[in-house]
Amino acid sequence: MDSNVVETLAACLSANQPVALVTVIANTGSSPGKAGAMMTVQEDTTITGTVGGGSLENQAVLEAVDCLVTGKSKEVRYALDSGGDLGMICGGELRMFIKVFLPAPRLVVVGAGHIGLELYYLALHQGFRVVVIDDREKLVTQERFPEAERIVTDDLVRTLTEYVIDTNCFVTIATRSHEADRLALEAVVKTSEASYFGMIGSRKKVKNTLTYLLEHGIPRETVAEIYAPMGLDIASVKPKEIALSIMSEILLVKNNGSLQHMRAIKGFEM
Repeated sequence: MDSNVVETLAACLSANQPVALVTVIANTGSSPGKAGAMMTVQEDTTITGTVGGGSLENQAVLEAVDCLVTGKSKEVRYALDSGGDLGMICGGELRMFIKVFLPAPRLVVVGAGHIGLELYYLALHQGFRVVVIDDREKLVTQERFPEAERIVTDDLVRTLTEYVIDTNCFVTIATRSHEADRLALEAVVKTSEASYFGMIGSRKKVKNTLTYLLEHGIPRETVAEIYAPMGLDIASVKPKEIALSIMSEILLVKNNGSLQHMRAIKGFEM
C-alpha cells in the first residue's frame, strides 16, 4: 500500500499536479488509523492509500482538499469518542499531518527583450517554470530560451486570452511598445487569476494605461492590484538590476514577505 502512495505522489510531482500527503503521526485508544498510515489526496478527492476509512478518512480528505486550495500544510487532531469531532465511539485521539505539494510556480514573461531575458534566467534559478510570449520571432527562439517550459511567437492579446493563467502564475509585461504593453495588460487582467501581474513603464505611461483600463470597464479593485511600474526601488537603469528588482517584488508577493531589513525583523538594529 505504501508503495502505491509513493508512486502516486511521485507521478503527481512529475506531472506538476497539486497533491496532499496525509500521514497519521500519532494515535491513542482504538482509532482505525494507526501511526504511519498514509494516503494521497488530489484536488478532485481521488485518494491512494488509507488512514483508516469511514468518517475519519472522509473528513481527512475534506481537510486535505481545503489545504490544497489554501496551499498550506497543517496538523489536524480528532477526538474519537461520542462527544468528539466525528461522533465516533472507539475512543482516544488521532493526529494527522497534511503536507501540501504544489506545482512549481510559473513566470509568464510577456516580452522577450533585455529585461525579459534577464527575468527568464532569474526565474529559473528560483525554481520557476517559465513561459515566454512575444510576437517577435527573432527574439523568441529555443536557442535563446533553452529551458523555457514554453515559448510562443504569436499575437500577444490572442495568446494571453487563450492561455490559462491561474493563481500559481506570475505575469510580467515589458514588450516592444507602450500600446502592446497596454493591450497585453488588459488581456491579462480580464482573463487571468494570476497572483501577480505587472508592467514596466514611466509614471506617465502607467497613469495613462491605468486610466484606459478604468475607462474600458476594468473594476477599480482589479486595477489597484496591478504592479506598475513593477519592481522594487533597488535598481539602476541596467536590465539585470531592473529584472532583479522585479523578481524581488514577485518573491515578496509569493512568499507574503515584508519590505523590512532582516536585521530589523530579527531585532538586531542598534
